[in-house]
Amino acid sequence: MHYVTEDELREAFAAAPFGRYELPEGSRLTPGARQFLIDFRIAFGPEASPRAEAGSVGAPRGTEDGCELGALVHDANLLGAGLRLLARRSLGVDNSVAREAESLGRRWQVAGSPQDLVLGGEGDATAPELPPQAPAPPFDAGVHPVYFEMSCAHAQLGRFAHAWGRAQEGAGPQEARVIAAWLRELSGMCETLRASVERAGREV
Repeated sequence: MHYVTEDELREAFAAAPFGRYELPEGSRLTPGARQFLIDFRIAFGPEASPRAEAGSVGAPRGTEDGCELGALVHDANLLGAGLRLLARRSLGVDNSVAREAESLGRRWQVAGSPQDLVLGGEGDATAPELPPQAPAPPFDAGVHPVYFEMSCAHAQLGRFAHAWGRAQEGAGPQEARVIAAWLRELSGMCETLRASVERAGREV
């Protein structure tokens, strides 16, 4: 039996948002995957009829569906914990990255509501430019291992950014503003990581 994971659903949703999901025959959802569908208000199970076309993950999501920002808080909690770990490992190597990752990571890790994620107000709902592909540090003994961790963190942040960028398209006005503000902060962190990794590569 195949278990559909949350990661599989996130990748599919980032590629093309959907409003209903039909579980493939002989498959089951992991608890995380089920919660993802619930948080994003994606119909699944018997209520997902009519059947989606064969081979498709789901049907296009309409703008009336909205999205549950509780899932954004949970994602931010996870990413924040990762940023704080990166901050600790970056101390003494790139202290500017360490300080920024700790400041943002701590706020995200302890956030209990969507409003906790937005520093200084929500702003407008204009979607920011999403992070590009993660930088790749050169494989050289002179490059500290933490730069490879920065590249990994950039890739993880980018993956979540693209998923929530898609979700913003179907969100209500207030939710869209919160998501946009969060994505702007995330993109800023990615830019800091990119600059640090590229600088390390030039110094080899």
